Amino acid sequence: MSFRNAWIVTQKEFSIVRLRKTLIYFYIGIPLVLSIGLPLLVSHIINGQSIRASDIHYVTGLMDAFEFFFAIISVILSSYTAAYSIVGEKIQKSLEPLLSTPISDGEILLGKGLSAFIPSFAAVILGNSIYMALMDKVSFHLLGYYYYPNLSTAIVLLLLVPITIVFSIEVSTVSSSRVSDPRSSYQLSMAGFIPFFIVYVLTEVGVITLTNTTLLAIAGIVAVADVVMYTVVVKTFNRDEILTSWK
Repeated sequence: MSFRNAWIVTQKEFSIVRLRKTLIYFYIGIPLVLSIGLPLLVSHIINGQSIRASDIHYVTGLMDAFEFFFAIISVILSSYTAAYSIVGEKIQKSLEPLLSTPISDGEILLGKGLSAFIPSFAAVILGNSIYMALMDKVSFHLLGYYYYPNLSTAIVLLLLVPITIVFSIEVSTVSSSRVSDPRSSYQLSMAGFIPFFIVYVLTEVGVITLTNTTLLAIAGIVAVADVVMYTVVVKTFNRDEILTSWK
């Protein structure tokens, strides 16, 4: 596999993204709204209240859940791009020339995957940096020290988010390879969002506590899912079938 060939595909995808202004706004808007809105929500919860020990435990648990929420956002961001990458090009009549070039399936998949991974990961990192800076102002008032950054943050951002994006891209690639409509592809790709949302809900109702051990366990499960989904992607992405069967 040639990374150079894969990067050519990535650059081609980036050129398409630049033409889709709504996608750029999507990458900027969602992380920005969360990075500002979540600290404002926590500040509103504790504003003007007499802080007790139980309140501190509740707020720190809330911040841990919000940190995990950025892993969920990474699924949404990457799905939106990856779900369009194949079926969108088919509609625009630009996929056939790409599949007819002497580039391997693996190089095409890697190139398209990178085009979804890089902006998604960058948007999450930027949004989370703003979130931590604003939340630290709240946490210092509540706790007397800055809550971020911490080990849980490192696990989420540097481990869980990257492998979650990979999982999302794999699910989206499978859906994009099997349907001929961008809307259907995106709807199917959002299946990768469901497990993470369930985990988030369970943290909010107190069934799961997002300790470092729990986060590492979740990351391990996602890593295994990445490996399984990769085999599915390889079997699903058949350039000959895509070229001949889609009408």
